[in-house]
Amino acid sequence: MARMTSRSAWGFVAGLAALVASAASCGSNAKTGSDKFVGTWTYAGMINPNCGGAAVSPIDLTGYTTTITASDPAHITVELGPASAPLCTVMFDVDGFTATAKSGQTCMFDLGATFGMQTVMITKWTLTSTGMDTVTSDFAGTVSICTAAGTGTLTRQADAGATD
Repeated sequence: MARMTSRSAWGFVAGLAALVASAASCGSNAKTGSDKFVGTWTYAGMINPNCGGAAVSPIDLTGYTTTITASDPAHITVELGPASAPLCTVMFDVDGFTATAKSGQTCMFDLGATFGMQTVMITKWTLTSTGMDTVTSDFAGTVSICTAAGTGTLTRQADAGATD
């Protein structure tokens, strides 16, 4: 029987370690790409309108359901609001832990008695996955003489069929 040299023994150990690491990663259930965002979420946060000095109350989105679906690993669709009358359905591009809304999309928000329901043009909306069950939201938009900006947190309620 051939004697194993220290060089070949170290090669064997390194190869075995690589094989074990590879096998461990195959069984991992870590989400990648759009899968990090897919599911049913509850939104907590506000959007603060600024309408040229007019008194406009913050838009409280706390408790709104947010449903996120994926068309592929790099694209998600976000539906915000009650299923019977969503405020908006917006498409996002996913890059790692961040999803960015595509330009030119809108949401409907009630800006109060002075302005009522308005179509707000999204100028920026970023979602950032901060953990398995948490996503932060950073929103900015415009309508007429108003701007609106706000942040929030989405908390996962259900997985909605995401794959590993």
